[in-house]
Amino acid sequence: MKVYRVRLLPEERKQLQALLSKGKASARTLMHARILLKTDEGVDGPRLTDDEIAEAVEVNRSTVERVHIRCVEGGVKAALRPRPSR
Repeated sequence: MKVYRVRLLPEERKQLQALLSKGKASARTLMHARILLKTDEGVDGPRLTDDEIAEAVEVNRSTVERVHIRCVEGGVKAALRPRPSR
């Protein structure tokens, strides 16, 4: 099993916090922003576990894991972007 570690740059962290403070995005986008901020393993990050994040944001652990994967493989914008259509 691969381990996906999210380390946000200070500017990415500021962008996510600004997105949350405005509240002018879809609920899914805001939820993913919260997940990314809570999972950040950078200098300013809280470094919460997947279970702690899932409980805090009130989502399933698999959702947290999927956001990690999308962020590590495609960047923050990919983690916030709507799901690709099937």
